[in-house]
Amino acid sequence: MELELKGNSPAALVAGILLLSRARSFGIPGLRVRIVGDRETITPVQGPAIFHSNVLASCGVGREDGQGPLVILPGPAELPLLACLSREGLGPWFELDTQGQGLHPATQAFVRLARDPRPAARNRSKQLRVAMSALGIPAEPALLDMLFDAPAPTLTRLAITLRAGRAITGQAGHPWHQILGPTEQRLPDPLDLSGAELLERFVAGGLEPWLGRLSVQHRDSVEDWMMGMALLGDEDDGRDMALVAALGELMSQVLVLPKNAMLPPPSGAEDLVATGLVRALGAARGQTDANQSLLQVFQFLGGTFVDSAPHPIDVGSPPAPEDRLGRWKWFVDGVSRASELADDLWRSLMDPAS
Repeated sequence: MELELKGNSPAALVAGILLLSRARSFGIPGLRVRIVGDRETITPVQGPAIFHSNVLASCGVGREDGQGPLVILPGPAELPLLACLSREGLGPWFELDTQGQGLHPATQAFVRLARDPRPAARNRSKQLRVAMSALGIPAEPALLDMLFDAPAPTLTRLAITLRAGRAITGQAGHPWHQILGPTEQRLPDPLDLSGAELLERFVAGGLEPWLGRLSVQHRDSVEDWMMGMALLGDEDDGRDMALVAALGELMSQVLVLPKNAMLPPPSGAEDLVATGLVRALGAARGQTDANQSLLQVFQFLGGTFVDSAPHPIDVGSPPAPEDRLGRWKWFVDGVSRASELADDLWRSLMDPAS
């Protein structure tokens, strides 16, 4: 049996791999899959990246032993780590820092504080590091980018970051809800304020409903930090207000929860990416081009390329975007379509009458 697929797209490569792998598994000899195109013109899809994909892991792309459908593709150290928290990589993608600078404005503000020549500024950074460490989260810019910018609801971002941080440190940390004290007050609504507005309201005493939800010890620490940031803001014209706003939004979501409440449990894909982040940040070996990985597997299984064929099956794909983020979305969309295509082609090969 011979099958020709038209198009140098990830869909053609993945469909060919799945068909050839299935033929081997079922002991069906003689299936030949050929792609009409030039293997030298296959679009590069460059790492580093981390996401969930049953299809790519089954094709051997970015797979690590014992990690199931987690895909980790290494890449140049100077490029941000691309990540997706959705199954098969079919949700929104985002970037995580790998250079220690941070990509989100709040992360960058934290890094500036840590490197500031003023002792008062460095002390504000130290207070945050100590608080995060107590929860089991190292103050790594990549984790802060995840906490502030992952495309998920605020409390889910916190839950995912806790999972990632504890996987990195190997420490459970203290329960997050220990910061809450007993209260009979009506729970306030979460805040949505800029950093400057938040500090202005704090100085005026307008945050009592939220601060009153904290235990006495943690309230003292939070108020000390906010007063320090207000004084620094007067000195540097509000340079680091993005950090104040991001933490204010996060804390106001936490403070409206009942004591001993649970954070939303991460989905399977979210948990896999969070716990695999430590390996993705340190990944330095392996194929850095996802499409080249597919090409190698396709050829290993016996797949070939031809210049032309009389009746090829067109598995065309839209043009690949130039930017890395868009290209990865294009790539995983093609992989998803290839899985469905391979199922249809397999049924037609095994039961032509259907």
